[in-house]
Amino acid sequence: MLVCGTHRGLYRLDGPHDDPTRTAECGRVHEVAPSGDARLAATADGLFRSPDGEDWRPLDGPDDPVSVLAGPETVLVGTGDADVLRARPATNGWRFDLVGDLGAHPHGDRWRDRAPSGAPSVRTLAVHPDDGVLAGLEPGGVYAFAGDFWRRYGEGVHDLRVLGGGGVVAATGNGLYRTDGGDRWYRLDTDFWDFWANYFRESVVHDGRLYASANRWGPEAPAGVTLSAAADDPAFDAVADPLPAADPAFAISWAVVDGALVGGTMRVDEDGFAPEASAPLIRREGDKWTLGAELPAGVTSLST
Repeated sequence: MLVCGTHRGLYRLDGPHDDPTRTAECGRVHEVAPSGDARLAATADGLFRSPDGEDWRPLDGPDDPVSVLAGPETVLVGTGDADVLRARPATNGWRFDLVGDLGAHPHGDRWRDRAPSGAPSVRTLAVHPDDGVLAGLEPGGVYAFAGDFWRRYGEGVHDLRVLGGGGVVAATGNGLYRTDGGDRWYRLDTDFWDFWANYFRESVVHDGRLYASANRWGPEAPAGVTLSAAADDPAFDAVADPLPAADPAFAISWAVVDGALVGGTMRVDEDGFAPEASAPLIRREGDKWTLGAELPAGVTSLST
């Protein structure tokens, strides 16, 4: 089973080539994450939980969840007001407690001055074996919390991916970056043949390879491309593949389904992103990408 979060709610598919069934009308879905046998979704209408990927119920939690990182016993939620919350089942529902107080950080005024709405959001969350909870703010950068206070860890980011050796990869609106401790970030996509393909939304590691997809801007028509290289290759000597979609699109979400890598895409056109347009899934077969099912809107998050 594959759960797809889109710009028009939640959908369920038996497989990446099967017809999608809408399971929840909850506006834009920011992120879907597995939590044991259940699934959690951060949406425009709040936080939702499903025991089976079909029956979704709202949780009495933050009104503006933007990201969610879930495990069998621990759930972290990032909000649209620069807070990180730890969620735990309680007697009468769920309890949400602040992880530190990121929103009160001394850099907070600077984030809010740069945010179009005056409220920076915690766009992505990760857990590092040594540095604790990592939170990527947009705008604001990356911050780490190891139990005492939030410290500066890096620049603005869409997605954080912790590698097996402790390195961290950040997908951003202007490049793909890596750090091995937070003190120095270096760009991975500098040797890519097409300078214009630099807008990244999410990366994933599968079968020892790091995959990411970028949208190509520039004088030519927009189009998506995927990059992949050995995850333990600091130089990121990448292979570039175009997406097979007939209309321009690029992958903004990833999941592994029955051993195969699947990407959820979003359409683009001459005017920019087209999140409300129907968009396909892509599936890695050998060294090629194939098209899967078509979703009614851009696929913002995937979960099995």
